[in-house]
Amino acid sequence: MRATLTAFVLSFAIAPALATPDFETAVTTVIERVVVPAHESFSDAATAQAITMERLCAQPGTGSLVDARAAFETLALAWSRIEMFRFGPARTENRFEKLFYWPDRKGRGLKQVQAILATEDETASAAKRLSQKSVAVQGLPALEFVLFGTGADALESGSTFRCTYGQAIASVVADNATALLTGWTEADGFADAMRNAGSMESPYQSHQEAVQDLLRAASEQVQIVRDLKISASIGAGPEKAKPKRAPFWRSDLTMATMIANLDGVAALLSGGLVALLPEDEIRHASALDFEMSQARKTLDGLKSTGSDWTALAGQTEGHQKLSYTLIPLAGAIRVIAESFPAALGLTLGFNSLDGD
Repeated sequence: MRATLTAFVLSFAIAPALATPDFETAVTTVIERVVVPAHESFSDAATAQAITMERLCAQPGTGSLVDARAAFETLALAWSRIEMFRFGPARTENRFEKLFYWPDRKGRGLKQVQAILATEDETASAAKRLSQKSVAVQGLPALEFVLFGTGADALESGSTFRCTYGQAIASVVADNATALLTGWTEADGFADAMRNAGSMESPYQSHQEAVQDLLRAASEQVQIVRDLKISASIGAGPEKAKPKRAPFWRSDLTMATMIANLDGVAALLSGGLVALLPEDEIRHASALDFEMSQARKTLDGLKSTGSDWTALAGQTEGHQKLSYTLIPLAGAIRVIAESFPAALGLTLGFNSLDGD
């Protein structure tokens, strides 16, 4: 379901916010309504992917390959809705990079995956051993190549090693998805650390600091969509486009996953953070909704054409519309990173993308 701020803004006009922002309630609400459910969905999708890969290897055929690819779409979309949460459990044991090694600027990860397939490296065919290897060969980009990259059609007729490797990747992804969820929900896990901000056990001195982290995560995700996924891929013109810099182009999920990124951000904000805005600052929510809606409407329109990402980036009309999205996305970043914090008396400070 599409996440939007519009309905919330309308209801907000009827029920004004409290004069003093209740940061503690906002943090708890966001965790319970957004963070945990989204991680549960990702964990469920990863488990389903592992099951379809096992079935594909045991009973190769058109139907089982279609099922495995469909499960990958569900998995990639679920991941994209939690991609913004780069802190907390995602930092433990490099889980974020293990799940999503991207950007792969020099193609080193791809070369490692291709080498495993070319040499039929048996050490990559079992989940336990694969999990000890490079982060580049055990996550979603690696699994995408197995299912959609050069030679993937052989899975339909029974490409034994390729399928076994894909099954091992899916198993590792499922393990890491479970670990992510557990890291949030276990007793004294990261959800408790955010709820109990100010306690000796929490890394947060206050709930305001926890809200700052959530706003920073939202801002950075929109910036990643704008600067790294769109701008860096389309270049200054169709002739300068390098669409394969974007993630998930092999599975033709680039556009859908970017939309899911934005929906995840909208869900986070409408799930508790917008409610913090004082009554005389609610205009920022309306401004954000406008900017996000403009970008999403354009991406939805491009997606509905049926043209794949690589074609759109290289076409004049497609390139123009993708270039347009950079404007509202820049506006959304300003609202999240500047207007919201200023209205709440917060300072986001360091941006982990600075210098990229």
